[in-house]
Amino acid sequence: MATGALHPIEVRVLGALKDGGWVDFDSLLSGGLLPDQVRRSIEWLLSKGFIDVEQNTLAKLVLLIPTAPELLLLRRLKEAGRPVPLSDLKKDFKSQDEFSAALGRARESSWIKVESSAVGSFVSILDADGAAKLERLLAHLARGAEEDALPEELRPLLPDLIKRGIVQKTEEKSTRVRITRDGLAALEAAEGGRVERLTPDLLATGRWRGKELRPIDVRAPAPRFYPGRRHPVNEFIEEVKEAYISMGFTEIEGAAIQPALWNFDALFTPQDHPGRELQDTFYLMSMEDDSIKREGVVDRIASTHEDGWRTGSRGWQYRWSTEEARRLVLRTHNTVLTVRALESEKEDLRVFALGKVYRNENLDYKHLAEFHQMDGAIMGDGLNTRHLMGFLTGFYRKLGMSEVKLWPSYFPYTEPSLQVVGYSDLAKDWIELGGSGVFRPEVTWPLGVKKPVLAWGLGIERLILLRLGLDDLRVLYDNDLGWLRRRATTSIAGSQTLQG
Repeated sequence: MATGALHPIEVRVLGALKDGGWVDFDSLLSGGLLPDQVRRSIEWLLSKGFIDVEQNTLAKLVLLIPTAPELLLLRRLKEAGRPVPLSDLKKDFKSQDEFSAALGRARESSWIKVESSAVGSFVSILDADGAAKLERLLAHLARGAEEDALPEELRPLLPDLIKRGIVQKTEEKSTRVRITRDGLAALEAAEGGRVERLTPDLLATGRWRGKELRPIDVRAPAPRFYPGRRHPVNEFIEEVKEAYISMGFTEIEGAAIQPALWNFDALFTPQDHPGRELQDTFYLMSMEDDSIKREGVVDRIASTHEDGWRTGSRGWQYRWSTEEARRLVLRTHNTVLTVRALESEKEDLRVFALGKVYRNENLDYKHLAEFHQMDGAIMGDGLNTRHLMGFLTGFYRKLGMSEVKLWPSYFPYTEPSLQVVGYSDLAKDWIELGGSGVFRPEVTWPLGVKKPVLAWGLGIERLILLRLGLDDLRVLYDNDLGWLRRRATTSIAGSQTLQG
């Protein structure tokens, strides 16, 4: 092995060993080197035959609890010098479990006996010296004795103390290193005739002549480099936003906490609807929006629920509750944001909202309690279902899905209502993507909107699973750095576009 191949750190390690004796690992760190630097240098120097390495494992015993509960029990009886009522002994222990363990082990070892009488149970000593071995063992351990130094007759007691958590057994590995003859020769050659790099001073003085430059192995594998990158969910969200904006939409935002009025009532969802139950919705305990009063738009929404107001509908035929509408919830969809946008803006609009929504779901491979949803709305004269179908198919084409269908469905706040499904080559099946439709007059008229409004609510995570070829939503949020580094970004249709 050419001495010129020594790395500067290897030279420093060999320099710390040149006296020829054994040097422990920690001593090699005193020169300012990092543990990983020393560890790698040792591996390389050992492979070159320049050092000898010796590794030892030392078993260490640590006394976690000063004494055993049964010894406390025996000591209490010795101090009393007579039988002690069972009820009095319990007071000396922190818990019933500790006392039961102490009493059981002392009886099992025949140190004590328990006798019952008309006035109660009493505990007395049978063998005052029975605990001598255990006391000696604990004394040795308190002084820091190692396992090999314990007397032979005490060692059988040790496993039980370890099992009970009174003693902890740990293993410490130690490494020591010494230089070989070849290592000394390599160090001498490296220190005398090698330079790391040509400097202006070496060139100007001519001292570079006769020196050896340390060679660099250009064939050695370079370390894997992992540049910073967005999380796949954030990558996809940015792509979705670009698709919306390219189609003339404006993004809207809003709070995650919303009154039930806007989350449910404004969407013509009756107050006794199963979807409003605690099993489906996260409510904020003992919190409500006191500003909601039955006047203006709120009164029109309430009347629509009760008898249809002026929409031509019969409503839901029940007594609408202001208190129920005031309850605060974590939004269950982002349609709440598009509806609020309609209420504040009466002109034609194209808006979308993309953010987290919250459902009280049982977590499994296809359900999360917190996930993303993209909702949107288009308001304008003459809009109909054909416009909605054209927009949604065009939107999904921008995301790489060419086969999209809309099937008739039912939602309380749209008529007609359409279920959006798309075909994935990865799944070899039609996948449910979300719901859409034309807002009913019961939704728009109370808001002061008389023009047709196309609306939809579509999922994000399911599309990401298709794109990445996964079958479990939870993988997206496991924070597995290995997977995040290895993953490939693919189109939803299945073709790979980027390898991480």
